[in-house]
Amino acid sequence: MAEKLVRRYGLFTTICLVVGTVIGSGIFFRNDDIFAAVGGNMVMGVAAWLTGGFITLSIAYVFAILATRYEDTSGLGDLAQILVSSKFGYLFSWFQATIFFPSSVGVLAWISGRFTVVLFGFNVDENFSAHTYLFALLYLVAIYAMNALSPKLSEKFHITCTFIKVIPLIAMGIIGLIVGLLNGTTVANLQTSYVPSVQNQPFLTAVIATVFAYTSWETPLNLSKEVINVKKNLPIALISGLLLIIFVYVLYFVGLFGAAPVEQLASGSGVLLAFQNLFTEVGGTVLFVFIIISCLGTLNGLTLVNGRLFYALASNKNGPKQQLLSQVDKISQVPNNSMVVGLLLTAVWMLIFGGHLYGLYYFDISGLAPISFKGFLIPIMLMVMIKETSLNKINRFLAPLIAILGACFLIYAVIISHGISVLWFLILFIVIMIVGLGMEKSKTN
Repeated sequence: MAEKLVRRYGLFTTICLVVGTVIGSGIFFRNDDIFAAVGGNMVMGVAAWLTGGFITLSIAYVFAILATRYEDTSGLGDLAQILVSSKFGYLFSWFQATIFFPSSVGVLAWISGRFTVVLFGFNVDENFSAHTYLFALLYLVAIYAMNALSPKLSEKFHITCTFIKVIPLIAMGIIGLIVGLLNGTTVANLQTSYVPSVQNQPFLTAVIATVFAYTSWETPLNLSKEVINVKKNLPIALISGLLLIIFVYVLYFVGLFGAAPVEQLASGSGVLLAFQNLFTEVGGTVLFVFIIISCLGTLNGLTLVNGRLFYALASNKNGPKQQLLSQVDKISQVPNNSMVVGLLLTAVWMLIFGGHLYGLYYFDISGLAPISFKGFLIPIMLMVMIKETSLNKINRFLAPLIAILGACFLIYAVIISHGISVLWFLILFIVIMIVGLGMEKSKTN
């Protein structure tokens, strides 16, 4: 029999889980891609951030409604099982446990390592160097150890990082906008002749770049059995947290336009240069340290979920090694065996992501996994329209329809912008899903 987790997260902590897990490396790591795609077209860049945010918010709204109706679930996999089918729910859970969350954590660990290499000014290939991977592995092991040994410390660390990470974003947004208007940098960027790197569908490319920055809004849903008064707190946390995130993202992006020329912003070190231009080299470096802390806060939030996914599968009598992976440590109340599996898969995906940047692989997992995740959500939202007859017409039909159209738009955009690399990812995706089917409802070991 699977051991139970305890409810430990109140409303404030749950909001911090949304804000602190979503705001992280994506807003810093993907901005150079957006600048490279749209060039000096600030309006297009802001529109991309708003489009990605609106789609994310519309999907989150549907699941906020479901959270009030199915409060005793273990996350999205259980909702998929209830509304669609047991097999679909299992495959969705398997996808989250083997691809989506471990790849997201691996990318975050790698990005944290990359930013650290940039901060220290190491003269190495920051995309594929021993320095980058050494820091990434150090952060990865440290965060997993903290979550496994002291969940209270992990919770305090996450709340602290949530406040710390907002400081550089708001500072850049407000001060960058004011300074840029006064010294003419913003106007100059708007009038720049810089040629975007993406000549075909730059807006779609920019929107896809925002998706990674909005990833992980669903974290509290996968921790719902550890949220206090989940029926009330979870919807409030999801909606209010995402509205705050969208506002901060747009403010930060506009502020960057006043901090450096577009040519610098579109480079790999554009964020650091922007902060140093605005706050001097020392001040910019200090704020850049805040950015690394921000990445680690997001890494911590995703690790909370990633370490519990195989536990959730085993608790539902599914997947491999059910008896082993359903165990919960009696002292820390953490499923440590599941945590170890999550750590190992994360390390593999981190290597795959770095290999892609170095040109060894054909697909970008940081862009494709989040879109695949939204593809899994479409059947669930369709079933809301079919099965949830007690909902009013807006919540039953209009909200899911808007969310489905948004998810389909992102799938279309990623196919257009990523091209043939989508096929390579799909091949790997199918192989992993076939392996998962082979382990469905295996005998308890």
